[in-house]
Amino acid sequence: MCGIVGVFSRESDQAVSESDLVAMRDEMTFRGPDDAGVAIFRQEGLFVGFGHRRLSIIDLSPLGRQPMSTADDTLWIVFNGEIYNYRELREELTGTGRYAFKSRTDTEVILYAVKEWGLAEALNRFRGMFAFALFDKIEGSLTLVRDPIGIKPLYYRQDGKTIAFASEIKALLRMPGVGKQVDHTSLYHYLTFANAPAPETFFKGILKLEAGVYLKTYGTGRCEKVRYWDPSRFEPDGEKFGQDYYVSEIRRLLKQSIERRMVSDVPFGAFLSGGVDSSLIVALMSELMDRPVETFSVGIKGDPSNEFQQARSVAGRFGANHHEVVIDDEDFISFLPRMAFHQDEPIGDPICVPLYYVSKLAREFGVLVVQVGEGSDELFAGYDMYRLFKNCDEFAYGPYMKLPQIVRSLAYRASKISGSAVLEDALRRASTGAPLFMGQALAFWDAEKKKLFKDTASRRPSSEFIRELDGALAGDPLRRIASIEMRNRLPELLLTRTDKMSMANSIEVRVPFLDRDLVEFALRIPSGFKIKNRVGKSILKKAAEGIIPHEIIYRRKQGFCGSATNILSPRLTDYARERIMSSRLASQLFNRGYIERLFEKHAKKKRFNSFKIWNLLNLVLWHECWFD
Repeated sequence: MCGIVGVFSRESDQAVSESDLVAMRDEMTFRGPDDAGVAIFRQEGLFVGFGHRRLSIIDLSPLGRQPMSTADDTLWIVFNGEIYNYRELREELTGTGRYAFKSRTDTEVILYAVKEWGLAEALNRFRGMFAFALFDKIEGSLTLVRDPIGIKPLYYRQDGKTIAFASEIKALLRMPGVGKQVDHTSLYHYLTFANAPAPETFFKGILKLEAGVYLKTYGTGRCEKVRYWDPSRFEPDGEKFGQDYYVSEIRRLLKQSIERRMVSDVPFGAFLSGGVDSSLIVALMSELMDRPVETFSVGIKGDPSNEFQQARSVAGRFGANHHEVVIDDEDFISFLPRMAFHQDEPIGDPICVPLYYVSKLAREFGVLVVQVGEGSDELFAGYDMYRLFKNCDEFAYGPYMKLPQIVRSLAYRASKISGSAVLEDALRRASTGAPLFMGQALAFWDAEKKKLFKDTASRRPSSEFIRELDGALAGDPLRRIASIEMRNRLPELLLTRTDKMSMANSIEVRVPFLDRDLVEFALRIPSGFKIKNRVGKSILKKAAEGIIPHEIIYRRKQGFCGSATNILSPRLTDYARERIMSSRLASQLFNRGYIERLFEKHAKKKRFNSFKIWNLLNLVLWHECWFD
């Protein structure tokens, strides 16, 4: 795992100096504390500079140093991530007799795979997580690539004749001449989704590459953006196969995925919450290893949502070396300002804090690679909200849409006096045929943002973004829900928080449930196997039977470290009130009275208001960090 940075420019003069490029690169030293490299090229009116910070995981020798090139010096790369099937690909490439490898790295395999098969076919063969940049000297082109699921982030900035890219926004902000300006469209959507949807970021002029997309720029100025992988392309199988088939394939593919992610030249382990997903990972890792699995858990002091008992039970059953850390209000408050720095742009999820501390724990015990259960709920319909929206979706786009337009409009108008922003917003969308489902966890609905902002006259509803993301309203509701989640919340919130908080501690996190083979198979599983007899994630739970204890599989679902409701303690609530109410950004944009009422309601209904408060706190801390 690494940090990459670069500049590709058609300016006749040097776009950045080598010292500027090094400063941009070293703004991300924590992403790669083991080694660093830089390379600069000038040819036919082009200036190209690549920088790299290395966290050594595979081939720890200097031969793994980046930037790296092919033997003929025509293709150069800076790469962040891992290609787990690189050994098989290397063997195939070696068999052609055309390539002699100098290192044991997956980086070199990417170079020759692109040479041999072309970019499109190489991407189809790669199984891993990655963000990389390729400079083709012969074509005079730069290609930026992000992996299909969006596990690794990649940011870029285009300005006239120059494009700059980096693993973190902070590196781009170190580039000479780059100013900071808030992107208010991203801010508006963040208040709903708790993340800025791609391709925009919170910094005007800085974009993020979408998951499953590559961007190619030529020295002539021509630029093309290609979506090479899309979750909406995968249709459920229908009734071709029975339950036993899906159970068997899930077990096979998950075990294959976990084994792929055990390729490492440094110590590795797993984060263990004691839920189905992390317990399955530990159980299957223990089958594949000849030594105990190193497991790590985090809990909040005095919080009934702690899952230490379940984690200890699983660790004991599979003979793991188990480690725990307990955090409290003081740990939250001391880390929050630094969290804003590491996030780059607000990620309104309180789980960032325990993720940081459990990553820190792993690093302290010398474990540099961990596997986590992220993505399972999105693939296998693990949230109650999915079942609820599936039922609502079937009603809204069935009987409800058959009602006359005037009846639907009257229902929407009546909802405005109900006092329920959720109902009002849902009926507004249903009455206009907009998507009902917008995401698993939403902070402020569009109707609530009208009251929060001093001025929303020029704001487009966040539901319009979802309509553009997945305009098809017909067909299987769970399929559409999964597609929406995999285009926004999963890559830009869940996976970004995991990347940023783990890399802040210089450790690499791997996500076996998001192996491309497993993802594509899961997307083809009919919805009836995912939610069965009102049980979410039913088919995965069946696959887990006989591998992990029954009581772990079928206990009540609980989020990692709970949620904003239990995390936002009285002391943290007071801290949030003070920071939000004194914020320059909040005073400029928001109605103070609305925020005061929000805190008053929180005292009575924490469940419905905690996430909103955390969302606002994260926002103002970000603004203080980067603008104040």
